[in-house]
Amino acid sequence: MHIKVVSEWFSATRIKTLFIGYTILLFLLAILPINSSGSAINHTFVVSIRLDYLLHCVVFIPWMLLLWKWTGVNFRISLGRSVLFILLSLLFAMCNEGVQYFLPYRAFNINDLLANGLGVLIGAVVFISKQNQIYC
Repeated sequence: MHIKVVSEWFSATRIKTLFIGYTILLFLLAILPINSSGSAINHTFVVSIRLDYLLHCVVFIPWMLLLWKWTGVNFRISLGRSVLFILLSLLFAMCNEGVQYFLPYRAFNINDLLANGLGVLIGAVVFISKQNQIYC
C-alpha cells in the first residue's frame, strides 16, 4: 500500500513538473540580485569550503536526479545518450553561472561554475549507481 502511494506521487507528470519548477528556481537564483559580495554566505566556511560553493554544488544534485527520472535515460543501455545527457547538463550548469557575467548586479565566479559542474557530476554518479543497484 505504502509503495503504491509513493509511486503514484512520483508519477511522470509530477516528476516533469518538479523538474521544470526546480530548473526555473535555479535560473531565478542565478539572475535575481539576492547575493551581494558582502553577503554572509560568501564569508561562511564549512570544512574550509566556502558555503556559497557548497550550495552551488548541492543544488545541482537533485536537479540531475529529477532530470534522470523525467527523461528515463538508462546508462546501461545507451552510453552515447547518457554522455550527451551529462554534457548537456554541464552546459546548463555553465550557462546558469555564465548568465551572471552579463548582469550588472550579479558577479560571475569561476569557482561557482566549477561547483555547479561538480554538482552535475555528483548527480550523474548517483544516478548511474542507482541504475547499477536496480539492474544488479
